[in-house]
Amino acid sequence: MKIEIYPLDKIVIDGVPVYLGMKQSDVEAAIGKGQLAGKRYYYYNSDMAIDYDADKNVEFIEFLGGVDGFLRPVIYGVSAFDAHADELTELLRQKSGGEVNDTERGHSLEFPSIGVGVYREILPSDVAETIEEMKADGISVENNEDIAKDIRRADHLSTIGIGIADYYR
Repeated sequence: MKIEIYPLDKIVIDGVPVYLGMKQSDVEAAIGKGQLAGKRYYYYNSDMAIDYDADKNVEFIEFLGGVDGFLRPVIYGVSAFDAHADELTELLRQKSGGEVNDTERGHSLEFPSIGVGVYREILPSDVAETIEEMKADGISVENNEDIAKDIRRADHLSTIGIGIADYYR
């Protein structure tokens, strides 16, 4: 499945556009009905979610699968979940003119001028801290599967979303 993200405008799934501001009924005609959970509608085995405003217009689209998901959205020509998180966030920083809200000390970054938000569950510094704690406790970190998994998660984004203009303001 080919997915492209166009900030402040739309996503395109295999040639089918879903626009920010699009009516829910038009989204459903284009990609099918989502599963409602809370106030969000989930699509593609919950790898994508759409939030609608009170008038049933798309206000936010988020890809949730991360590096282990099956959807591979591309933004500015870069695969959001395959690229190194630091490289992609630097690209987004450049595209936003340097405007960044760091709401969770590196875990959640918002780029208001381009309407993009990203999230990463774990940071490289978190992994380094865990490794040091394990060493101090005499636990081997050599070939440790949990550490390898944490490093992979720290190196890639967990989610990426786009919102309508001023969504992050």
